[in-house]
Amino acid sequence: MTDNPQRNQLLDLLQNMGRDLPFYMALYLNLSRIDKGVLNERTSQSLREVFVPQLKEDKIKIFELGNNDVVVVFKRELQDEISSLLVKIRFLLQEDGQVAKYADLQESGIAVIWDLVKDYGELKAKLEAISLVSEIPTNPKVQPSNDIPQGEVKRKFLTTAMLDEVQKIIAVSDFSSFIRRQPVCAVIGKSLPQRVFEEVYVSIPDMRDSLLPQVDIMHDAWLFLALTETLDRRVLDIISRHDDRSLQGNFSVNINVSTILSDDFLRFDDTISTSLRKTIVLELQLADIFSDMRSFDLARAFARSRGYKICIDGITVDKLEYLNRNKLDCDLMKIIWHPEFGKIMMADEHFMDYNNKAERAKIILCRVDDEKAVEVGNSLGINLYQGRYIQKMLNAEKR
Repeated sequence: MTDNPQRNQLLDLLQNMGRDLPFYMALYLNLSRIDKGVLNERTSQSLREVFVPQLKEDKIKIFELGNNDVVVVFKRELQDEISSLLVKIRFLLQEDGQVAKYADLQESGIAVIWDLVKDYGELKAKLEAISLVSEIPTNPKVQPSNDIPQGEVKRKFLTTAMLDEVQKIIAVSDFSSFIRRQPVCAVIGKSLPQRVFEEVYVSIPDMRDSLLPQVDIMHDAWLFLALTETLDRRVLDIISRHDDRSLQGNFSVNINVSTILSDDFLRFDDTISTSLRKTIVLELQLADIFSDMRSFDLARAFARSRGYKICIDGITVDKLEYLNRNKLDCDLMKIIWHPEFGKIMMADEHFMDYNNKAERAKIILCRVDDEKAVEVGNSLGINLYQGRYIQKMLNAEKR
């Protein structure tokens, strides 16, 4: 018998969603209602593995409750995809001779789709009704896990005591295999994407799985931020050595404010020609900037004096109205695509100044997963985009 931390994590998530709540839904799988003879070890593991690809792509969050039920939190626009996964789950159950009983998972009550606004109270009550002390499966292959596929060892949370050792591991490891790129492209109407620059970044999941398989390095946001300073140094080192001949300009790099003000950045800057600096974009996270605005002002002034461009990343639609863009004084700003993006931009008088062409030219709509984002962005005069849909268009063009 043990505590049920995943139920508590789910309750915390729902409580902290705030204004984002209308854009999410939840799939509740009442696996505890399935006959024990049907939900054997093999089937139980297979049901969970159905969600692994979406979990790896960070498209969903999954919670396994102490009574064997599973809750999947997903964005509203993924409803069709989740429905497709239910078909797959139905076939897994039908393999065990239960064709008639589980022909329709929603009709039988095995699967319930919750609207997190309309059904919030009912879902919360159901979760709170689950005993804090529940039986947890003892088989390691089906142990509860929030962020890793079944069969892997449960990760330890990164702590202050562990941080120094983790930084040392990262500092001496071969980092080139963890470097990834994603293009930022101009897309207007039905035209093919035109690359403007490429974001160079570290694949955190790949690095974690390879170097630190036992550690959940992203559990604590502030410890992870401290860890990214070490990542900054490694990426700057790779670029400054010019090992990758393709990094000859027109790229962006994620970086902390503190790193720009460090000796490591000065050493990096010494290896970069004046003409190359003008094509490099330094991407700073909004949370990092707000943690110390004075340091940001110094870092921005220094970077600008050396010729670099400044891009502010991590801007969500609900934060737009609180940003003083004159004070931030950036060259580019990445706004995370949201289905309500167009309505918010058009409806609120605060956003009317985005009609200024100079302001629109700064905007990069990122995490673009479908054509609708480009259509809405174009209708607002936005031309720069980044995300899986843009990459898909580029790949199709190559073929």
